[in-house]
Amino acid sequence: MAHVENELPVHLMHGKPERNSKGYYYVTPDGRQKYRTRNEDYQQNRSPKQKWHTASFVWAHQQIGVLWQDPQARAQVEADWRQAMRRTPDGRFYPDPKGWRFALLQQQWKEEHPYEQWYEDYLRTVSESAERKTAAETTSDYMLRHQIDILSAQLEALRSRLNH
Repeated sequence: MAHVENELPVHLMHGKPERNSKGYYYVTPDGRQKYRTRNEDYQQNRSPKQKWHTASFVWAHQQIGVLWQDPQARAQVEADWRQAMRRTPDGRFYPDPKGWRFALLQQQWKEEHPYEQWYEDYLRTVSESAERKTAAETTSDYMLRHQIDILSAQLEALRSRLNH
């Protein structure tokens, strides 16, 4: 963190000055302006639950784009929004029809793809990808170590069954 001196408080900056900046400006509670650099990895998918939410978000974005290009579909969404009194079935209020429809599309995707079933499919694709990568000629060290960990866990499970 670096302390930045400004002569006039009117010139206090907030946020990133440019899209490609390494850091951002912020103002402390006592009125001093500071600059902080930060790795922006906080938007990456980390857990399977986040990936599931992201998949619903991506699908809803694709569908809302298609809906919003058609004037008749847009008029129908606006009429449905008014009829629903700007609320989704879970009671949340949306001031615009596009956001309302987007929330409904996300909910629809999540109902069509329950987390448990999606997670099983996700694990299957990850394991198939790992097997494919370890069977390839150019296998990374990470994939080899990952496969060793899996086989070691299987070996321990078999030994414990044998001992019992």
